[in-house]
Amino acid sequence: MAHRLLDLAFASLLFGLSIFLWFVADGFPESRRFAQADADFWPKIIFGSMAIVTGILAVRAVITLLNSRESVKGAFTMTSDFRNSVFRVGAMGALILAYFWAFQTIGFILATFAFLTLASFVIPYKNNLVRVIFAVGFTVALVLFFTQALELPLPRGTGIFYDLNVLFY
Repeated sequence: MAHRLLDLAFASLLFGLSIFLWFVADGFPESRRFAQADADFWPKIIFGSMAIVTGILAVRAVITLLNSRESVKGAFTMTSDFRNSVFRVGAMGALILAYFWAFQTIGFILATFAFLTLASFVIPYKNNLVRVIFAVGFTVALVLFFTQALELPLPRGTGIFYDLNVLFY
């Protein structure tokens, strides 16, 4: 029962956040470079889609909760499985906050590689080589996509990290 309540709370939080971010994207200034699509086009599509998906998940969680025959009395007992899930969610949240800080401080390449590597250890998976190969490959793919296909500048960090990132792009 507790995981169903957690699912409902998380889906509701993401639903509200996606609607809020849609309105933030709606306030973006017009862009001369992207005149046909405008600067808010893709963010609004992403956040609108996210609102639809999380809204469906929230409704499904409510229906599942109402149809559940489990007692509310045992809903908040902590099992080891639930503790592990809470730890993983907390660890991912901390990693996301650290990535947000590191993104500007050490640059896109190093922050993304470190985030993907550390996040892969939060997810239970045994093959460490695949974790590192995925982190390297996905980081390279993202850098190439943003710098070559979209021609967007990526944050390069500050100080010595700026100099290191200049070597890459």
